[in-house]
Amino acid sequence: MSWLKRIWRGREISIAMQTKFVDLPGLGSVEIMRSVDCLGAACPRPQLLAMQMVEELKDGDVFELYSDNPTSVETIPALVMTLYSTHLATVRGEHGWRIYVRKGLGQ
Repeated sequence: MSWLKRIWRGREISIAMQTKFVDLPGLGSVEIMRSVDCLGAACPRPQLLAMQMVEELKDGDVFELYSDNPTSVETIPALVMTLYSTHLATVRGEHGWRIYVRKGLGQ
């Protein structure tokens, strides 16, 4: 099975490939290249999928990762720095957090 669709505790983790625009605090409108839905997934699954996104996207591309796991939300900003990428924002929502990451530094 493709890494794009995996089963985690009976819930499918999905990665949307279509682009969209979101308004981020202090940044304005940002184009999102991929969205990763990790709701219900525990560590290290969200971190591994964040690493996969950084590997696959081009420099300057932005992805968002949905998570309801507090530990994952706390560790992903530091993780992406080690991958020479930029944590743009973490936004709290009704069911969890949305983490926005840009591949590359200082863009």
